[in-house]
Amino acid sequence: MRFPKLSLAPMAGYSDAAFREICRRWGAEMTYSEMISSRAVLMRTTKIPKDRCVIQLFGSDPAELAEAAEKVSDRAVWLNLNAGCPVKKVVKRGAGAALLKDLPRLRTIVTEIKKRVQKPLSVKTRLGWEKDDSERIVSLLAEEGVDLVEIHARTAIQLYNGKARRDAFERLKNHFDIPIFASGDVFTPEDIDELLNHRGVEGVLVARGAVGSPWIFKAARLRFEGERYYSPTIRDRCKTVLTHLKMLSKDKGERKAIVEFRKFITPYTKGLRGAKEFRRYAMTLKDYSMFYRAIEEFFSTSFQDQLC
Repeated sequence: MRFPKLSLAPMAGYSDAAFREICRRWGAEMTYSEMISSRAVLMRTTKIPKDRCVIQLFGSDPAELAEAAEKVSDRAVWLNLNAGCPVKKVVKRGAGAALLKDLPRLRTIVTEIKKRVQKPLSVKTRLGWEKDDSERIVSLLAEEGVDLVEIHARTAIQLYNGKARRDAFERLKNHFDIPIFASGDVFTPEDIDELLNHRGVEGVLVARGAVGSPWIFKAARLRFEGERYYSPTIRDRCKTVLTHLKMLSKDKGERKAIVEFRKFITPYTKGLRGAKEFRRYAMTLKDYSMFYRAIEEFFSTSFQDQLC
């Protein structure tokens, strides 16, 4: 299959259905779900995405993961195995980046999933656990017939500290033919341009760089066409924020929408006049209508300031 160049990365707590749709509207060619526990799939205690996206699973039991992958495969554009999440509660379960300490288990998981599922399978990983072991990891995945490898260019123990090692992508592309997506420190259209056009990867996953700035996808597309700079108008920002909130409310209810949307307030209002005071006020609101109106009025004021 043809893999997309620009995708929204899987992010726990962020890349839910509402945010996936927002990013698609701004030009993301593909979006990934939040990571879903294979056990939760089998116990039917989690919702399976209904929109067109890549479904990411995590777990440590090969048979369990293979069965869960089979159950969700009809709804996925392709399936993704999380072998890179460094969060302690995931690693403690032997899942996510913990698989990089047990490559035989990772191999078995991939083998079992490939036996049960016809859809393409990708694996999101890191350079290694505590050192760069990426050539060994990619070699293993290629041998097992993985269709795509998404790599966050840090080790697991780095978490999100230090700079992502973009030079690793060039080295890996010189050794392997398997398609590789780059992840880590993608915050600007220039970052995307460098990774695609100078590091040789087939695609880029945008994670934190899309939170509060989903228009990064449009800006990157325009850059490919020769336009060096793009920034949305205040009105476009306002429309995006309110649409995001409304979709979240429809999916999860007004009360939960307010709580979950708070983490988006700071990135969405970054750089705007009066943002600090507005954020402080918005965090105190518990009524959905008041919350909605406060956002609308803040951006309306920002628009007027822009005209002055």
